[in-house]
Amino acid sequence: MKSLRFVTLLTMILFCLSISAGIALSAEKSSVKGKISGYDLEAKTVTITADDGKEMTFSIESDKALQKLDDRLFKGDEVKIRYTEKDGKKLIRDTNDLRGTKPGC
Repeated sequence: MKSLRFVTLLTMILFCLSISAGIALSAEKSSVKGKISGYDLEAKTVTITADDGKEMTFSIESDKALQKLDDRLFKGDEVKIRYTEKDGKKLIRDTNDLRGTKPGC
């Protein structure tokens, strides 16, 4: 009887720990809309002027998003960016986190 309680308690503790770890590891994404004011493919960064006039610079971790910036997006194009923040940097991690508002982007 005691061993069944112990196993049940241990299982519940492990379940709660795994849920807590998953929540801590999942970074919440923010989003912003604006126009590209510049980019540097070698440094893997893009700078936009947000709709509120604020200038923001993002580091691009996704090679496909970087290629999209090189092939289809240009200075002055309107974009929607989803990003995460880590160590004070704004990071574009996935291909779909950098989207142009014109068709085909």
